This record gives sequence, structure tokens and C-alpha cells, in this order.
Amino acid sequence: MSVDWSGYPLFPILIVGRAAELSRQEARANFKHELSIKEERKQILAELTARNGIILEDTYECYAKLNLWFRDNISPEPGDEKNLLVEWVSFVRDLNLFMGDSLIARYPWLRWTFYTTSKKSRNYQKGVLKGYKTVPTMSFRFDGTLISWGYVYLSEPEASPTVFVRQFAYAEDIPAEQREGLLLKQLGPGWDRPA
Repeated sequence: MSVDWSGYPLFPILIVGRAAELSRQEARANFKHELSIKEERKQILAELTARNGIILEDTYECYAKLNLWFRDNISPEPGDEKNLLVEWVSFVRDLNLFMGDSLIARYPWLRWTFYTTSKKSRNYQKGVLKGYKTVPTMSFRFDGTLISWGYVYLSEPEASPTVFVRQFAYAEDIPAEQREGLLLKQLGPGWDRPA
């Protein structure tokens, strides 16, 4: 399969560098920039997925289709087999914003916030969803996990294409029992033991 990247501008980063290594001011500027371009990036993402046969919408079915498309088309950067194609990293950053805003639409008490609680967190000095009622200390961001799965798919092309649905369900502000039922309904028996 091939991906139609035509007309897809890469996610623009204001200040390049690992968020944890930037100054607080630089990292906060990146966060504010991300929020300022959020609507534009979600539209760009919708255009990209439409060109590739997937209508972007906040449904588990759409997340499953996106995950399968991601898994089946993932590729490394040309000449650099150790890194994902930069367009895929950009796609995941855009999807992070879309999925985050989709959660806010479902749970209006959630909000994007600048995370500074723990320097050990992979989300340190990044934008995360906060305001959960079921687990008040919870914060969530999708792109780190989804990019990690991109590397899994590079080395294991048949690995389970359920991570997008699972991550979205994990980020929902619902009790654990309800989440398990939701995942069973969406992914079927064995969802908790993906290949």
C-alpha cells in the first residue's frame, strides 16, 4: 500500500528539542503554539485521512481503521532505518490533538494543560489532558505511546492493530469496569492479550 502525503504540511514545532530539556519558558511556548494551531492541524489531518480513504470522526471504528492504516503503511525515514518517516510522526502529533479534543467533547470537564508535575514523566513540559473525575491525578497524552507502537510495527508488521482504540478507551473518564466492558465490545475476547 502507499500513502498519499500530497499537500500534507508537517507539524510545525516552534522550538525544536526534547520538551524535558527545554527551559520552562521554551516548553510553555511550544505548548501555547500547539494549542494555537490545533484547529488548523485537525483540519489538515482530516484532509490527509480522507485522501487515503478514511473519514476522520470520533468513533472507535475510525480509530481502528486509522490504526490498521498506520500499521500497514508505517515506514522508516529513507536512509535512516532507525527512525520513523517524519510524516508519520507528524500524523501522530495531529492525531494526539484530534483524540484529545474528542475526549474533551465527550467529557467537557477535561482540559489541555501544561504538565510540570514530575520530571520523570514522558509528558513533562508537554500539553496533557487533566481534570479527570474518576482518577483526579491522571493526565493523558497520546503521541508518545502511538509513536512507540510505530516502531513496534516496523519490526513486527503483524502486531495487534488495536492500540489506538485501547489508548482512547484508557483515556476516557470512566470507571475501570466500564472500560473493560467497552474494550470487550469494541475489540472482542482477548483484547487484553494483543499479539
